[in-house]
Amino acid sequence: MSKSSLKEIYIPLFFVLLFFIVFYFARKTFMVVILSISFSYLLNPIVKFFEVRGIKRSYVVGMLYICSGTFFLILAFLVFDIARFDIDSFFNQWPIYYNKISIILDNFFSKLAKEFPFILQFNIRDKLLNYLTEVPVYLMSIIPYFMILFIVPFISFFILIKGTRILDILVENIPSRYVEVVFHIVSRVDHSLGNYLRGIITDALILSFIAFFGLFFMNINYYSVIAMLVGISCLVPYVGAFVGAFVSCIIAFLQYGTFYSVLKVLLFFVFLRFIDDWFIQPYIIQKSVNLNPAVVVLALMAGGEIAGFWGVVFAVPFVCIIREFLYIAFEIHKTLYNWKFSKPLFRINIPYT
Repeated sequence: MSKSSLKEIYIPLFFVLLFFIVFYFARKTFMVVILSISFSYLLNPIVKFFEVRGIKRSYVVGMLYICSGTFFLILAFLVFDIARFDIDSFFNQWPIYYNKISIILDNFFSKLAKEFPFILQFNIRDKLLNYLTEVPVYLMSIIPYFMILFIVPFISFFILIKGTRILDILVENIPSRYVEVVFHIVSRVDHSLGNYLRGIITDALILSFIAFFGLFFMNINYYSVIAMLVGISCLVPYVGAFVGAFVSCIIAFLQYGTFYSVLKVLLFFVFLRFIDDWFIQPYIIQKSVNLNPAVVVLALMAGGEIAGFWGVVFAVPFVCIIREFLYIAFEIHKTLYNWKFSKPLFRINIPYT
């Protein structure tokens, strides 16, 4: 093997290894970068729509940020104003909720201990109450993460301004025989992730909107916070409606103290799940990536271990990218070495007479 070919192999491998090392020690920073890239990716079709009609890209990006920024600032002001009232109310009512939960746990474990006395040695009740005392502190620790709402659009602005310049730089610095492969990879990844990323954001907005008004008309406390929680959790497959239902049922029971209110909330979220599965995802969003559910669950577990919440959010898109790379690798292998899968055997169904 020649020295030039060795350089073509080992230099890219060195940069890939360096990337993973830096990613491991700066995971939070990389998540902000990935969020910024995803946000610019969502806005890029709008920018392209006007750019191909002769409008300068910088003008389009500037006007888009002014218009969308004004709209979202007004929307955020209204939403956070309602949410602030709910959050203040929650912190004021939390001692009452804590006492109610403590009484419920006391009654439950006293009855359970009569049937299973060995349960007492595990101190499950005390551990649960200790976790509950940390709930306000945990909620306050989330507030600094809202700074991401300002950092991500700032970084995305410069990514949108550069446009395809990043891809052009990449193409200019790789051997000419790989240019077609690079464009093919970009095309496949764009096709695989386009509907998913745009669709899952739209899905989250629609479900949070429905949850907001549904919980409002059922007069459930903290409906705005729960609706935002539903929207955020919808970014993770199979999670959104279940998280909203779990939190809403607890709030409904503490608020009204009857199982009828819990049943109403459960029926509402079953309806929400039905709308999402049968109307929003298949016909409006089209965000399916044709991944096996077992692969999705394993990807979510791995993403959570590597990068926490944001690792869970971006686990499925990352698996989609890996899948496209594998498909392209098989295509190249078949082209170069004329390798093919063995043809499967088909059964012949002979009808009964």
